[in-house]
Amino acid sequence: MMSNSDLVNEVIDRLKDEGFLMITDDFIDQLIITLHANVSAINSLIEIVEVENQLLALRRELPTGSRQVDSLKELSTRIAEIAFNVEGVRDEQR
Repeated sequence: MMSNSDLVNEVIDRLKDEGFLMITDDFIDQLIITLHANVSAINSLIEIVEVENQLLALRRELPTGSRQVDSLKELSTRIAEIAFNVEGVRDEQR
């Protein structure tokens, strides 16, 4: 007789072999929350760098964070896209 652990492993292995993967709704929900939290944190960093650039401009110094802002905006956009894609997959599975 197979133990519960062995049974679960066997099912997961067969699902992987067939190209299916079961991920719990809780895990997907937590992933989406985490991705959105990362986007919010990155957007806060963007605001900080933009304010820093404005302060440097007022002091007639060259702002150093413009490339940082562009990179952070791109990263934020990509993470948001991933989050929305994960949400779409979750909604399709429900």
